Amino acid sequence: MKRYGQQCSIARALDVVGERWSLLVVRELTLGPRRHRDLAAGLPGIPSNLLAARLKELQAAGVIVRRTLPPPASVPVYELTESGRALGGVLGELRTWGLAHGPESAEGDTLQTAWVMAAAVDRVTTLPEGLSGELRVDEEFYSFAAHDGVLGVRSEPAHAPDVVFRLEPDVLYDLATGDVTAAAALRQATVDGDAAVARHVVKSLAGMLSPSP
Repeated sequence: MKRYGQQCSIARALDVVGERWSLLVVRELTLGPRRHRDLAAGLPGIPSNLLAARLKELQAAGVIVRRTLPPPASVPVYELTESGRALGGVLGELRTWGLAHGPESAEGDTLQTAWVMAAAVDRVTTLPEGLSGELRVDEEFYSFAAHDGVLGVRSEPAHAPDVVFRLEPDVLYDLATGDVTAAAALRQATVDGDAAVARHVVKSLAGMLSPSP
């Protein structure tokens, strides 16, 4: 790991996560544990040897940990440590800055649903605690629950959710960017279960990728 050798907290943070791809690896783990192949799929363009190097560096720094899921899965996954989860605020500020000041997307740029959903983590929500929902977008599953007034999101099916609803990818993106309202998105959703829970979740997702005024 390269170091700046400066007694500055910003430089010390960048010693750990300032290398190319490092923060995007953290982004990929925001929604829960991922297998190596899932990380590679979520980081299009990263060479396999560079991904291996970044994973090794982040493990050494205590940002992520590698473990094996219990049977029947029994596969190795990577997940964020407490230190890694503490970078959520940094990612949120970078996302806000990028929306307001970053360059426009270029034609042909990749977009993945998980990148949109990562912005939903810790969003303020009206979803009551004790209720849960599951969103399906194509073949992907996202579970929702509320904790202390903010949204918890995982990239996995929900256990006994109060509602399962489905959105098309373009509708989800338009909802996140503020191009459609929560009410309009719900009219295009397929809802099975408590529609009020789906309404709470969709309202929480609305406008989460729209630039600040």
